[in-house]
This record gives sequence, C-alpha cells and structure tokens, in this order.
Amino acid sequence: VEEAPVDSLFENPRHPYTRGLLASVPRLGEAEHGIPRLAEIPGVVAWLREEIPVCVFAPRCPHATDRCRAEYPPLEDKGGGHSVACWEADRL
Repeated sequence: VEEAPVDSLFENPRHPYTRGLLASVPRLGEAEHGIPRLAEIPGVVAWLREEIPVCVFAPRCPHATDRCRAEYPPLEDKGGGHSVACWEADRL
C-alpha cells in the first residue's frame, strides 16, 4: 500500500495502515513506566482468497470514505520516490 525510501517512510507515512504499523512498534522502557499498551489496528484482516475490488483496509481505517468502500485506490507517485495507494493520502 506504500512504497518509499526508508527515511521518507518513517518521517512521513502517507497510508493509514503504515501509520498503524509504526504506532505499534514497541519502544524500550514503555511498559515498565506505566505507558499504555501498544496501539492496535482495530478490526479483522481481510480475507484475501478472492479479489477485493475496493480498498482492503477500508473496514479498519479511521479515515475511510464512501469512495474507499467503492473503488480500489491505485498506487500513485507522491514525489521523491514515495508512492501510496490511498484515496485520502493527500488529506492525511
């Protein structure tokens, strides 16, 4: 859903799924200092045995719109080698 040079991906993730994954990375010392559990991406992973003609992440995405639930977003170049398949990438 997202392709980018490493620095660009970590500094400016453009897809909600990428943001969710990065938020779930454990950090040393968090659990022992009373910081809440890791962030979770809510919902259930899509069943991928059949082609899904819409955004696969839409049911789990807090930014999903009607368009996300109706059309599959193409992988679009956002500049600097950063590409993302998300209708809402420019808004996030």
